[in-house]
Amino acid sequence: MVKLDQINISNEGLTKFFSPIETAILRALWSEGEMTTSELTGKTNIPLTSVAGTLDRLVKAGYTTRRTENVNGRVRYVYEPVFSEEEAANEITTKILDSLVQAFGPLAVENFSKYNDKK
Repeated sequence: MVKLDQINISNEGLTKFFSPIETAILRALWSEGEMTTSELTGKTNIPLTSVAGTLDRLVKAGYTTRRTENVNGRVRYVYEPVFSEEEAANEITTKILDSLVQAFGPLAVENFSKYNDKK
């Protein structure tokens, strides 16, 4: 999950910010849209208990939503992403930049400007 003190710079893409299981679940939701826990288990080959626990954390962190459906008298949860992949990347980037500016103030802004000049 995106915790600024736990960014894994050596990883690639989303796994810099999310665990591999979180990344697999989010990618499945982004490609398929809303899904149940069992559908996500089938799509990702991740055990049901791991999917359920991870989804709970993603809901609490605001990256997915959960709603209930009644099907033949049984309740099931349906999940969908809150953000598109691009929106999630934008949200993460904003959190990181805000944290850097809060911690380092003008020095961070000056470095952003230098980086922008390199592009």
